[in-house]
Amino acid sequence: MAIAALCGFVLIACQSEESLPEVQLSVWRGEMALRGARLSADDSTRLRNFFYDCIYEGDTTVPDSIYRYDLMQFRTDSLFQWLIDTVLRRYPPAHDFVTPLKPLFSRWKALYPEDSLPQVVTFVTGYGAIGALTMERDMCQYCKKHLMIGLHYFLTDTFGFYPPDLPYFIRRRLTEPHIPVFVALRLIRSKMPNLTPRHLPKMVDYMVWHGIQLYALEKLLPDSPDTLRLFYTQGHMDWLAENARAAYAELLPYLHESRYFTIQPYIGEEPFTKEFGKESPPRLGWYFGWQAVRKYSESKDVSLRSLLEMPVEKYAEIYEASGYRP
Repeated sequence: MAIAALCGFVLIACQSEESLPEVQLSVWRGEMALRGARLSADDSTRLRNFFYDCIYEGDTTVPDSIYRYDLMQFRTDSLFQWLIDTVLRRYPPAHDFVTPLKPLFSRWKALYPEDSLPQVVTFVTGYGAIGALTMERDMCQYCKKHLMIGLHYFLTDTFGFYPPDLPYFIRRRLTEPHIPVFVALRLIRSKMPNLTPRHLPKMVDYMVWHGIQLYALEKLLPDSPDTLRLFYTQGHMDWLAENARAAYAELLPYLHESRYFTIQPYIGEEPFTKEFGKESPPRLGWYFGWQAVRKYSESKDVSLRSLLEMPVEKYAEIYEASGYRP
């Protein structure tokens, strides 16, 4: 088991592009099928399979009448059709999604060779009434056999019709270069335990949970800049280069705090860390968790696969064993 785990690490960390496993990756443009005047037999079968897997979350008891009604709504609603047309202007039929995604799936296949890769589907689901609550699911969803990319959430950071409750620091990540990041995050989280209130998580648990994800992104998307994977600006990275040690000292007393509202400034989605001013990066707990996980993995020869599958109860031990200090 230990040997297999170490091999998994070596495959991810050391393999050249040429030695990665070859994967047959295709991307089906589901939103284009909705725009056509008539559905082909192939598109009809694909849409049905996709709907029951992702839209209905695997619930095969949904009546066929409901599916036909939902499909009709998608194909006839004028605002929805306008949104599809907007997406197709940004991502025309010949747009290449395979090239930026294929290295990611090759590395994932090296990490989990026994798994079948999902069918990647681009789609348009529309915006929920409260966009911030539905955005993550609608922008990228990993189902049993499909992985959906909601292209309507990647129309540039200045698109004027995103839900109004999405602030600009969130909109900055709604761009095409972020698509592989969100796809990778869905794959990563499919192997990780959920961090739920039943675990009574402390800040150190949140730090390691997010830190493992950022470390996995670093390994799966090594050519992507840190700013893209962290959802930071270069100004945030410059701030950390000068202030990481002082910021860590302020965060340190809260490592074993479990009251969420107390630790939220360090792990929650904010435009900056209020304690340090508007130039500071948000989610400092994620950043320090990433650094700790990286140091732990590299010093202990722990595989990425082992980290992903590590139970939540081990997170505090990982942090302590890392010996991390900025």
